[in-house]
Amino acid sequence: MKEIDFLPAWYKDERRRQGHVRRQYVALVAVFLVMMVFNATAIHRANQAAAEAANLENQRMGAEAVVHEFGVLTKQLNELKTRAGLVEQMDSRVDIAALLAEMSHVIGGSVVLRKVEIQAEPFGRTDEKGQTKGSAVRLADRPANSDKEPPLGRVKFRIVLTGVAAHPADVADLVCKLDESPYFQRVYPLFYGNAKAQAGTKSAPQPPEGGTAVKSQSALDATEFEIACYLANYKEVDE
Repeated sequence: MKEIDFLPAWYKDERRRQGHVRRQYVALVAVFLVMMVFNATAIHRANQAAAEAANLENQRMGAEAVVHEFGVLTKQLNELKTRAGLVEQMDSRVDIAALLAEMSHVIGGSVVLRKVEIQAEPFGRTDEKGQTKGSAVRLADRPANSDKEPPLGRVKFRIVLTGVAAHPADVADLVCKLDESPYFQRVYPLFYGNAKAQAGTKSAPQPPEGGTAVKSQSALDATEFEIACYLANYKEVDE
């Protein structure tokens, strides 16, 4: 049995065109949705990137501030190190309190000092006899191979003691004690001789009524001296 199609051709063509249009609409809607999702994702990622960039910029500015502060502190530290080095080089390392304590220990009760002089002298000067020393000199607390000179130069300390003693033997005993002390070296007397020391005052017998009391003074024979020595803060090395 043969089927007879009563639908016209234009109807069939219209149905096919409508189906094609619907598929295009669906495709466009799908593409639009994909583009919207992609756009939203791109905007979100762009915002995240902008936030990270701002955070990195803040970190960069903070790092620059830290680097600048570190540079300033390093410069100050270097200046302090330079000053400390200068102070270290200029420091004579002489303990005056220990020196005076040693002198008090060495000097006996029969010796009275009038004056103590501590003089700084550069190395290479002539000795007490006017002769130039031929030995090399270096500080006792500096290495032998150190060629770095302090800004004020290396110095040695000459000590001059002036006073009186009860007997000449006390002067000789003082010279020996100074020579034996580890604080002093090159001890030699500059001068000693007889002198008169004031022993004190005593009242004379009471004068008659209305008179004036007279005080008499007694003078004792003593030995005046002047001793020179050097502080043992350096060593002489034979060349």
